[in-house]
Amino acid sequence: MTSTQTSTATSASLSSVSASEFQTNKENNTCPILYKMLFCLNMSCDNLESSMTICNRTPTATPETTTLSTTFNASTNGTTTESSTTSNCVFEPEPDPEEYIEDACVVLLSFGMWKEEDCNRKLPFICYEERFFGQINISDVTTSTGNVSWSEGPGAKNISHYRVEVTGDKTQTFNQTELFQNTETLTAGTLYKVQVFPVKCDRDLNPQNISFYTLPSDVQNLTVVSVTNVSVNLKWSKPDGNLDFYSVTFINASNTKEHKCNNEGCTITDLIPGTEYEFTVKAVVNETIGGVPSNVSDYTIPSIVRNLKQLQYTDSTITASWEKPEGGHSGYCYCLHEQSTSCLCTTCSITDSACEETEETSISESNKTSGSKFCLCVAALTKSNTLSGKMIGIPTYTRPKPVDLTLIPSLQDMNATWEIDGNYEKFEVTITSADAKYNQSDNTPYKFYPFSNLKAGVFYTVSVVTLNGDLRSVPAYKSDYTRPAEPYDLKATANKNNIQLSWKAPAQSEGASIQYIVKYNTSFWDETNEIATTETNITIPNLRPGTKYMFNVTVSAGNMESDPANTTTNTEPEKRTLVLTMLCSSQTTLHCNETNTRNELFEKLKTFFYEEFEDLVHWELKAKTTL
Repeated sequence: MTSTQTSTATSASLSSVSASEFQTNKENNTCPILYKMLFCLNMSCDNLESSMTICNRTPTATPETTTLSTTFNASTNGTTTESSTTSNCVFEPEPDPEEYIEDACVVLLSFGMWKEEDCNRKLPFICYEERFFGQINISDVTTSTGNVSWSEGPGAKNISHYRVEVTGDKTQTFNQTELFQNTETLTAGTLYKVQVFPVKCDRDLNPQNISFYTLPSDVQNLTVVSVTNVSVNLKWSKPDGNLDFYSVTFINASNTKEHKCNNEGCTITDLIPGTEYEFTVKAVVNETIGGVPSNVSDYTIPSIVRNLKQLQYTDSTITASWEKPEGGHSGYCYCLHEQSTSCLCTTCSITDSACEETEETSISESNKTSGSKFCLCVAALTKSNTLSGKMIGIPTYTRPKPVDLTLIPSLQDMNATWEIDGNYEKFEVTITSADAKYNQSDNTPYKFYPFSNLKAGVFYTVSVVTLNGDLRSVPAYKSDYTRPAEPYDLKATANKNNIQLSWKAPAQSEGASIQYIVKYNTSFWDETNEIATTETNITIPNLRPGTKYMFNVTVSAGNMESDPANTTTNTEPEKRTLVLTMLCSSQTTLHCNETNTRNELFEKLKTFFYEEFEDLVHWELKAKTTL
């Protein structure tokens, strides 16, 4: 806003006063200095010419006036500028002071003197105002309009109107009697200068000034071209009018951020995955004046899930888990596809109809075919589960079921047969024996396998693993003994209380560690004992002297025993003599003393003892004839 105050010093026309009049009163003047001043002020130019040579009479004099103006700009503080203007002062011939004035008025001259003048006489004047600082404002600025308002000029009742000049890419001029003017049909994003001139006495006073920018127009066709998990690519059409650059604002992690773009497209980076963003794009002029905003919202793509892994391996259930992705998400999508065993699980598609959604970070899918390979793909979701992140996949599988194994052993062979449900390609069969220090493995596509050239009477363990590609079942184990063979060449050596036995291992078990059962008994004493050993010799202590012992040695294989190797032997007797005296009586004279009678009695006695002891213990019967 501009206000103008003009202060003008002029020389007014003075009535002619003769020097003689002032001279007449000079002698009676009590204030000579004031008198001289008044005398000088009331002198006409003719009188002055006679006294001074510095006054040149001219028909027109143009004294200098000083004008102070103040300009207000919408974007800056008010500044005061000083300028100079000129105003014409017209001198007219003074009337004869001796002439009688019929209709007289007393006028106050500019230098302070009072004087009589004709009341109908027109005197020259200049519009003179006090110094003025006005206000001018711009409001309701849009892309094409702005309302200008200003304060009254000095001496408002004498201001006929205000002239409003708007300059920029186009010029508009308005005459307005009010204190406001609405400007229209402006160009968006353009700087305009407004000057308001108060018109007073057909003369322009100093203007009130203000500058402003119209708002830039809104961008058109704002769209999201593409998104990643950390960036969004925006595109729009240039708006009508002018602009300096584009401002893109958005809220990221609770902080409002701004990005400057010089073209009709921009890529916003460093975003949080799986998060919704509202992007506001507006054209900007003069660094701070933003236009009408245009908005578009979209989500960044979620990050991939982390640490996807299968938890357990069973023959019918797939169990897996993963960790939450970085950033935001609303759920998960997972797909489980049965694949060939050679598939590497490198491709995943979320468009598969077999995919399912979950809010958990683990899954458990049961009733799957045993011995099968699956591709498990998992992706994080956002945007109410309508936008998927990148899927990652891992191979998962169900173990092939273990076989139902049966063993049929013989002396040196063992036939393994089995049954199985589910998928399989082949079987890995293994037979081991710690006793025989034996280990053999082989693969077969059949459901049986014969093991030959084994050791008799040895404990063997057979395992069968079902294979389907690189999938392995839990091994099926079964153990059994081959049929035992009998030992041979059993020998016994006895003394009074001990018997030493030795034998040879069966040829079919040579080199293997087998177990022997040594059984011995004495019928006379009704004693039976058993000793197990892996050696081929043994000493049996604490036996009874002079007793016959029967021994058999067998090879033990589980609950089976071989045919025995047998032998008997007697411990050395601890001899004692028992005397029996027989009393014989007969009706026949000297019958008891006959040799035949004695021999018959001895044989009967010997038969009696044999029936009692047989050869189970050591005994000997001798006859002694007494005279």
